[in-house]
Amino acid sequence: MERLISFDSKPALEHALAERIARILSDCLMSNGKATMLLSGGSTPKQLYQQLGQYDMDWSRVHIGLVDERFVDQAHEASNEKLIRESLMNGKAALATFHSMVIDSADYEENLKLAILENETFRHTDVIVLGMGDDGHTASLFPNDTHSFAAMTSPDLMANTTSPNEPSKRITFCGPILQQGKHLFLMITGEKKRIVLSESQEKNHPIQQFIPFIEGIYYTENA
Repeated sequence: MERLISFDSKPALEHALAERIARILSDCLMSNGKATMLLSGGSTPKQLYQQLGQYDMDWSRVHIGLVDERFVDQAHEASNEKLIRESLMNGKAALATFHSMVIDSADYEENLKLAILENETFRHTDVIVLGMGDDGHTASLFPNDTHSFAAMTSPDLMANTTSPNEPSKRITFCGPILQQGKHLFLMITGEKKRIVLSESQEKNHPIQQFIPFIEGIYYTENA
């Protein structure tokens, strides 16, 4: 597959992608005075974020947000924000500015309005790291979900969607915003996901809408 970059091990993948992202962020700081980055949750990229957070740069001028989030309190074990704060922002990147997606955990609809206001800076994001589920979903854009289907082409910044797995309430950046990322990466591990990705166009998985925009698909068979 075009733009598929394969590695013999997950540590090798993590090192290469961390290097690439750090270089982009540093260049953005030099040329624009700030840098923006949207990250995915889940266990797969945790070590990537830990490595990235140790790079030397002016992290105080870096804005970090989430590709998507579960509608849970920020202290909840399923929170993507919690993951980012405990991995990436546990080192030098602690100086970065983090933009939450869950601001009012008591009101799903009101929270979406607040999240949009909080995340306006990510309309033209410098770096986006996507993941992919075994069902071909990416961000919180799921197959067989009417809200996800609408969000794939919505001009809005964000949308609430419904996951087939708990916690089912999700918040996600909409498709066109993610597609407009200046440097869009996909990180996947394991042969199963490579097969899902290869079948994504035929099966119309959500991830296939992003493949033309992806700069590099970072892959290792060894999860």
